Amino acid sequence: MQTFWENEIRLKADLHLHTTASDGLLNPFQVVDLTVKSGLKAISITDHDTVDGYLAVREYASEKGIHLVCGAEITTDFKGRECHILAYDFDLEHPAFSKMLTGQRGIRRVRANEIVSKLNKLGFDLDINEVQAESGKATISRNHIAAALQRKRFVTTKREAFDRYLHSKGPAYVTNNYPEVCSVIKLIRDAGGVSILAHPGKSYIYADLKYFMDAGLDGIEYLHPSHSYLLQKKYKEYAVNYGLLLSGGSDFHGSKPHEEQYLGTICVDMEKLDKILELSCKRKISIETQS
Repeated sequence: MQTFWENEIRLKADLHLHTTASDGLLNPFQVVDLTVKSGLKAISITDHDTVDGYLAVREYASEKGIHLVCGAEITTDFKGRECHILAYDFDLEHPAFSKMLTGQRGIRRVRANEIVSKLNKLGFDLDINEVQAESGKATISRNHIAAALQRKRFVTTKREAFDRYLHSKGPAYVTNNYPEVCSVIKLIRDAGGVSILAHPGKSYIYADLKYFMDAGLDGIEYLHPSHSYLLQKKYKEYAVNYGLLLSGGSDFHGSKPHEEQYLGTICVDMEKLDKILELSCKRKISIETQS
């Protein structure tokens, strides 16, 4: 089979990167520059519920010799808890998909207000404007709330903010109102894209994975900084046994110094990326044929 990369499967791709368009610390241009230094040939900027980071550097990445794959990490609901689905190579102009991304930003703003209200009741003098000062034009997240708490010295680190207040059972946690995971998986497919379960870790049992697969999930992110060798092996075997695609990446957010070591290290070969792109191409052709 002819690949998109002329069989250069020794080259590497990082398919999970974040920028200041969501909760990353570096802007999209800085992220591209770092990936060039890391020897990567292809990357996907997968900011949370937005493609703004990707759009900002489409031409720049090409100039730097980097193949940039359209991506986003979509926040969904799975039985009352967050489930992240990585979407790749979808149609940016697909009306329903674009509407969903816009809706996600609104959901995040409402949730941020509710979390700040809970923090106020816990005695913290924090205003939503201070959180928005941390997020800027980026998609707002709990990470920005943690940064605001740290800036006001209510906590010493963002990790402490999550551990004490913002985790799923924390006193300031607000249940998400994101779209159900099955509907998002279908929407990604309808937009000609490919859906990958992000960093499953130890969060899901076999019945959960089967549920995702029955909903049309295309693959699993088996390579991730949080995955031990045994978890990598487990998910790779699962994917092979059930005909799912394999993906992976550094989940880079720009935290120094430890995260940079993952760039060019926690990544996949071009053969795996090629299979993702091949599937999305087939879907787009099928959609064009039907329309």
